[in-house]
Amino acid sequence: MNRLLRDGLALVLGALTMLSLPPWGLWPLGPVGIGLWLRFCNRGARRWRDGLEVAAAFWLGAYLLGLFWMTELTVPGWIAAVPVETLIMALPLSLVPASGRWRALGVPAALVLGEAVRWQVPFGGVPMSNLALGQVSGPWLGTAVLAGPLGVIALVGVGAVIVERLCAREWCAVSWPAVAAIAAPIAALAWPATTVDATVTAAVVQAGGELGTNVDTPQRSVRLRHLDTTNAWQGSTDLMVWSESSTSADGPLEASDNLAELEALAGWRDTVLIANFYERAVDAERFRNATVAINPETGLADRYDKSHLVPFGEYVPLRSVVEPFADLSLISREAIAGEGPGVLATSLGDIAVVTSYEVYFSELVRDGVQAGGRIVANPTLASSYSTSVVPSQSLASARLRAVETGRWVLQASTTGYSAVVSPDGEVTHRSELREATVLAGEVELRSGNTPALALGSWPLIVAAAVVLAWCVSTARKRRTRAEG
Repeated sequence: MNRLLRDGLALVLGALTMLSLPPWGLWPLGPVGIGLWLRFCNRGARRWRDGLEVAAAFWLGAYLLGLFWMTELTVPGWIAAVPVETLIMALPLSLVPASGRWRALGVPAALVLGEAVRWQVPFGGVPMSNLALGQVSGPWLGTAVLAGPLGVIALVGVGAVIVERLCAREWCAVSWPAVAAIAAPIAALAWPATTVDATVTAAVVQAGGELGTNVDTPQRSVRLRHLDTTNAWQGSTDLMVWSESSTSADGPLEASDNLAELEALAGWRDTVLIANFYERAVDAERFRNATVAINPETGLADRYDKSHLVPFGEYVPLRSVVEPFADLSLISREAIAGEGPGVLATSLGDIAVVTSYEVYFSELVRDGVQAGGRIVANPTLASSYSTSVVPSQSLASARLRAVETGRWVLQASTTGYSAVVSPDGEVTHRSELREATVLAGEVELRSGNTPALALGSWPLIVAAAVVLAWCVSTARKRRTRAEG
């Protein structure tokens, strides 16, 4: 296969792999796309430079499609992010031996390392459109309880090795990867569930409205829609969650009329209310993204200020460099980062909270749960986007976080998707986009650890680094012997 055709095929297979992600949800295309790339584009690459080129072509195709949602925030940001994300994923994959038995371990290790790095850099990481999100409808979702999203990604790599070897008709070489792919979900099913401490009724409020309206909808209108939707609902609940930016305050929220209004609502409803404030700083040039817990009898109980901010959404990295080339009017005010962990003390007990984008970061949810959170609340806002891509990926992330932590997750979005997710990742209630609705049902307050909670991501990252280093060393020794 000539070089141009090879790289073109790699580009197409990268885009095909991204169709495993929500909203498309064709989960088999995750391992199949990578497996076909391994067999027809990467296999037999003799030089590291060739391996890097074909890996870059694959991930370029993947992220041109997979990160296209960024164009609704910033086209220059998308143009800058795609090559950076491509390089981050291509570098470790280019180190995988082009042949030999260590290739089967090198592929999962390279995918784990690449994703682990892109979840940290640049600008605190971009974990959206990651390979684990494409598996929430597949058989490996449950394995997140053992090793988190990186464990799911490792299994995508194992599946890709199976596809490659089946295409090459290497029947005997399929055995151990197939055993791993089957044994992992069985082991996850056998793992004991977390402990149920209590059962309560929870309600998630979605105020509704049009998509793609990030600067067109006054905050007062959003607050009133939340109030109208809540007041129109005739049910009763122990816990109620409103969405991100469901209300606002000019200056400290503790002194605002809107807080007093919510305290009265919580008392009238006799419910713990979780709401999110857009709190303008005193200088009016910056703001805080604050989630509060309000008890029905005592009022404001606790607050958490969002700690992991959205680059090019809540602040502009290198603003002075970017500003001459981009319209930054949508981000005229920059957010002030808070400090974790995200946990709110309430009369129902501690509630872990992650705001919007933070749900993509498994370690942030882990911090809140390990600090005492017995259920996870995720106020979010996806009305800036005109399609279902970001809302569906946010819901997929909530499903992964539920499985990893063994906790129920309550995701409240202004325009959708809002959802109630059980600890096995099942979506028990889900809204439609744009609708005004209240989702209510019984949920459990849980305690206890899962392996993913206890260990975190680092053991798998270190193991992947060791495996990939061993692969490189072994391949170099083989090359030296062949040349000698």
